[in-house]
Amino acid sequence: MTGGRDYQVEGLVIRNAAVGERDRVVTLFTRDEGKLTFVARGARRPGSTLGPSVQMLTRGRFQCVRRRGLDLITQAVTVDSYSKLKADLWCMSCGFYLTELVDASTVEGSPNRALYDLLIAALSTASQGGCTEVLLRFFELRLLQYVGFCPALQSCVNCGAALRPEENSLSIDWGGVLCPECSPLCSDARPLSLDALKVLRFCLANTLDTSCRARLNDGLAREVEDHVYRFMSSVLQRDVKSRGWLQRLRAESLLTGHGEASTIADLCESG
Repeated sequence: MTGGRDYQVEGLVIRNAAVGERDRVVTLFTRDEGKLTFVARGARRPGSTLGPSVQMLTRGRFQCVRRRGLDLITQAVTVDSYSKLKADLWCMSCGFYLTELVDASTVEGSPNRALYDLLIAALSTASQGGCTEVLLRFFELRLLQYVGFCPALQSCVNCGAALRPEENSLSIDWGGVLCPECSPLCSDARPLSLDALKVLRFCLANTLDTSCRARLNDGLAREVEDHVYRFMSSVLQRDVKSRGWLQRLRAESLLTGHGEASTIADLCESG
């Protein structure tokens, strides 16, 4: 980031923390500069015009000033507050989960426009139509792709053979799918059903809107989640705290749509 002392960024608030009695430390995931951290002075004062724009899950254009320590946010214009998303406990919690994944998988000042666009698209979709299990898996897989750790799904990562329509295995250590003949060679290989493989491939081959047309039954949804999160955990090397909250909400049946039949096979054939 070059230029004068004053500059402007567009970004989404992915983390903030109170400092003193009036200020906030705000982490933005920006469109052009990646993750950046600022001080928003006076943002906690009653009636502050800056306060609403530096709340979590708020997208805005931020006027900033360089200085020796953390740069300052001096003014902000809210582009989208995702009010519909924040009005629903499940969707808001999913939003926190997505931003925590982005925060954990990126470093300061490393631009990733594709990941920024993915995050904004996912939040917009969740705000408009709710946050489904497929949306979460789509986001996780594409995040892995954009940071360079996407699992290989088209052929056996050991022998290179085309995968047959049967149960295979997925390995974190080897970075993808293993055929039944090679699976015993890898200690961390876990069974991967044919439908789960279809879901993973479908999400990587299609847009967010198309992928979100798929509906997964509970068993398939949990299998896909477990496989993808194993990869995610390996990359992040840390627990994602907000995931535990999502699991609690799911257990308390706050997520609608349970018991639906899987549509992934039909969608794969039609797509």
